[in-house]
Amino acid sequence: MMLPFLVFYLQGNYVLGVYMALGALIVSLADTTGPRAYRRNGMLASCVSIFLSALVTVSLNTNVYLQAIQVPVFCFLFSMITVYGARASAVGLAGLLVMAISMGAISTGASSLKFAFFILIGGVWYTLFSLFISQVRLFRLAQQALGECVLRISKYLIVRSRYYFPSENLEQNNSQLAKLQVSVIEHQETVREILFKSRVKMEESIKPEQLLIVIFVDILDIFDQMISSHYEYEQLRKDYGRYGILEMFGKVIRMVADDLSLLGYALIANEKPKKNETRQAALEGLKAEIDSLGAKGVKTLVLNRIFANLRAISNRVEDIQNYFYEEQFTFIPQTWEESLSRFVGKQSFSLKLIRDNLSLESPVFRYALRLAAAAFVGFLLSQVSFLGKNSYWVVLGILLIMRPNFSLTKKRSLNQIVGTLVGGISGILILYFVEDYTLRMLILVLLIILANAFIRIRYFWSVVFMTPFIFIVFGFLYPGNDLQVARERVVDILLASGISFVFIKYFLPTWEYGGMKSLLKDSLKADLVYLSQIISSVQPEAFNELDYRLARKRMFMQTAKLSAAFQRMLDEPKRQQKNNELMLKLVVLNNTLSSYFSSLSHSLIEAKQELTSSSQFVLVKRSRNYLLRSLTHLGESGFEVDFGVLDNAEELLSSGGVVEDQLLTEQLTLIKKTCKDIERLSRSL
Repeated sequence: MMLPFLVFYLQGNYVLGVYMALGALIVSLADTTGPRAYRRNGMLASCVSIFLSALVTVSLNTNVYLQAIQVPVFCFLFSMITVYGARASAVGLAGLLVMAISMGAISTGASSLKFAFFILIGGVWYTLFSLFISQVRLFRLAQQALGECVLRISKYLIVRSRYYFPSENLEQNNSQLAKLQVSVIEHQETVREILFKSRVKMEESIKPEQLLIVIFVDILDIFDQMISSHYEYEQLRKDYGRYGILEMFGKVIRMVADDLSLLGYALIANEKPKKNETRQAALEGLKAEIDSLGAKGVKTLVLNRIFANLRAISNRVEDIQNYFYEEQFTFIPQTWEESLSRFVGKQSFSLKLIRDNLSLESPVFRYALRLAAAAFVGFLLSQVSFLGKNSYWVVLGILLIMRPNFSLTKKRSLNQIVGTLVGGISGILILYFVEDYTLRMLILVLLIILANAFIRIRYFWSVVFMTPFIFIVFGFLYPGNDLQVARERVVDILLASGISFVFIKYFLPTWEYGGMKSLLKDSLKADLVYLSQIISSVQPEAFNELDYRLARKRMFMQTAKLSAAFQRMLDEPKRQQKNNELMLKLVVLNNTLSSYFSSLSHSLIEAKQELTSSSQFVLVKRSRNYLLRSLTHLGESGFEVDFGVLDNAEELLSSGGVVEDQLLTEQLTLIKKTCKDIERLSRSL
């Protein structure tokens, strides 16, 4: 990214190097993790976006009235393409950032075409370099994304282990676990897109790309098994807390999580994961302790169920580790390979999507209008003389801070203010004490590397490093006036934060509660479809594993969306949190139901258990009916899902063991009770 700057700096023309570095930096926003074709198209679209934005903006810089028209129009148009997804949003943001930066380009004496051309060259340079690096080893991007996903699952399992330590707060743990589950689902979707859209055809020989797909499928099953491990932890603590057995469970779970963490780091570093020889011994010790309690007359049925689930997860982790040493695993069937594209969504770029969102009912349309209005006000204020002649930074600050929802804008505003103050002080100190341009250049390279490294994972630190970077750039562009420019930037960003906060709160605000009912409906629909797929497994000829896995994916994604929206709602003003207590109960019940469904799927599909009594089928029917009634209460009528297997209930009954039959009935009873509670609460929405 900084190579063009270094080349031009060594030639004595650092201004052109700055333009190219800015172009490269801004185009990198669209270079998010994903299939290579998506990344290429996103970066090329960003190159077009920044070139046109720079050319138009610099051409209008001498006419403040035309600029006053351009700012809100560009903000609206570039924001509306957010309807096409996160990568398209990055393309629009790239154009807007260049627009704001270009407002000051005329003061450097650069012509319109020259400025826009070198911004474009910087963007093209970054695009070609990024694609070249990813082409060297195609599977490495997928491998690193998979490693990050495994690390998230490891962290999820660590938090889940806290349930087994009586000193840990259950409510806080539930909240943290819900947030982590959203993160895990997002990472899974990223890996799914890279692997299933950039895959190679399965052949007889083992290839790294094929191994990654096999590992990913196993990781999905492991996470599903973690979700299914949901119990009444308060009761669990009452029953077994005094024996010390729960802490033993927690420690073994953390050992499994540590092994997953080692696997994740090994994938990222392209190494073989280290095996933990003590895990198996710890499992055996845990089993011995459970048997010891049973011998003393303590009921250990629940403990044995938890242990069986934990051992199954441990064995799956060990199987993945063995792939790297023995290269023995079952290939994904050819029919699966041909159907992998069904697991990833298709992005439509139809203009109809834009037209459908040209309404105040659309959150994207409201955001586009809000950003346009805020940027227009920011531009007008930037013309006030006491703010300085370069205070177009107010507009740039608004573009960086304002997001479609209140919670993220609030968080960004705080990060931007504190980060700018910390980074601004650092930048002023650098400009004051470091007068040598060569040393400033070296600091500049270090700052841009750090800012780019943190931009997607820790926005606050990205701002801290980016602010002195900008100050040093201004030092190159405006020699002798750099400290004055730096002080102006701090004032401008404070003003931008204030404007953003006022507009997100009072101008066409979009509050999360408005979409909660719709998200709940989508989640309940996904629950019903997943339940139908699970129940269809009792009739082998009616069961399709691909459809089952697709239904599972959709259920987890909808559950994650609902949880994420609720978490955002909690960050909004109290008076905008309508029905928050009721929604909290529904979100918790929905997450619990997902866990129960996962547990049922393991019983019927993995453990090959069968329904053995008519009462079990009755429990399934009642669960289905409660969910259908819930949808009716929420305004959804006519939703149909195939439960045809239930019509042949008597023919599908089989004989089973007493213990297995009791456990299965207990699972179905819990599912029915949870569905009944959801139906009862949904009447009040």
